[in-house]
Amino acid sequence: MCAYLGLTVLGFHGSAALLPQFIDLWHLSATEAGWLLGVMSLFALLVSPAIALTDRVDARWVMLAGTAFNIVGYAGFGLFADGLASAMCFRALLGVGFVLSYMPGVKAMGDRLEHEHQAKATAIYVSSFSICSSLSVVTAGTVAAYAGWRWAFAVPVVTNAVAAAMLLFFLPPARQQRLTGAAAAKRPGLFDFRSVATNRPAMGFVVAGFSHSVELLAMRGWTVAFLAFVATLHPGSAPGWNLSLVATLLILVGVPTGMFGGTLGERFGLARVAMVVLVSSALVSLTVGFAGRWPYWLFFLGPVMLHNILVTADAGVLSAGVMSRADPLRRGSTVAFYTMVGSVGSFVGPVLFGTVLDATGGRQAANAWGFAFASIGVVGLMAALGLHWLSRPAVTPPGAGAAR
Repeated sequence: MCAYLGLTVLGFHGSAALLPQFIDLWHLSATEAGWLLGVMSLFALLVSPAIALTDRVDARWVMLAGTAFNIVGYAGFGLFADGLASAMCFRALLGVGFVLSYMPGVKAMGDRLEHEHQAKATAIYVSSFSICSSLSVVTAGTVAAYAGWRWAFAVPVVTNAVAAAMLLFFLPPARQQRLTGAAAAKRPGLFDFRSVATNRPAMGFVVAGFSHSVELLAMRGWTVAFLAFVATLHPGSAPGWNLSLVATLLILVGVPTGMFGGTLGERFGLARVAMVVLVSSALVSLTVGFAGRWPYWLFFLGPVMLHNILVTADAGVLSAGVMSRADPLRRGSTVAFYTMVGSVGSFVGPVLFGTVLDATGGRQAANAWGFAFASIGVVGLMAALGLHWLSRPAVTPPGAGAAR
């Protein structure tokens, strides 16, 4: 499962890695660049309800459909994208492919693993996304440097085809739970998200997942451009690094924390660990954008490194948390709802970041980057409060039990 996921996302951050080039090539504003990054998540949101189909069919068929959309999206972007509109169309297809290939994998493992193994397995699975999506940054940058940016999108076309073959030949079919009689009559509707929305413990992780997606996609989408700007503030001391490689290494730095977070969640409680990470990451977000004028090595090894460590630390915890709090008969619907809300966050993050950046001075203003990062930090603090409130037992009004 980890190998499958890794192969499907080997082009995930390709557009972000090449964003400075697209901004110059297509004369994009920061807001337009944010839309180019965010449209993928917008269409992921629109298709997320389809994940509920995994309550009726084996999740691997949904995942195969996702790889097909990925192949078409990456091939189309590399061959035909020639401006903002066409690029957004193919990024939209990639949003469909991503949502049908990533989170159904969590459901696929839930159908095949014993409950006591799910939290750790989910954390490892989610962390593999960070590893291979980070490689997409350096892959896109390297291929673009030697062969042109269009060839950078040929690599994920090939890896997605390999992933589809692996899924067909190496993942055994899931044992579907067949319900009969009264149990079948009580089976929840396929797209009945109301029961998910009334599950308070699960909704706490859904809210936290929204914030995680806002921060993660905003940071991943704008990291290369941000580091390029900060380098201009330190002409004598900033090293002439390959920024795509630097962004890749920064993502990889956070991978162990994602795995470790799942272990901590099993020991100290998933909600408690998630809240600590949310608050810590949000506080760093309030700082990192304003730190660009600090001495370069203090800036890079301090808030930049810490932010990349923290932003992935809760990924496995949140996915495991929402699965552990889901009704077993509604796991597919719960994952679909979690993905829908996360997709909203993935869309909001880059667009919010770019909009705040434009509104507070633009890409050449140091304080504008500070306000842009701070905007996603505020979202994180609000999500931590939401998770805390929803994780608490609901208070029954006095006399309510007697009334029944």
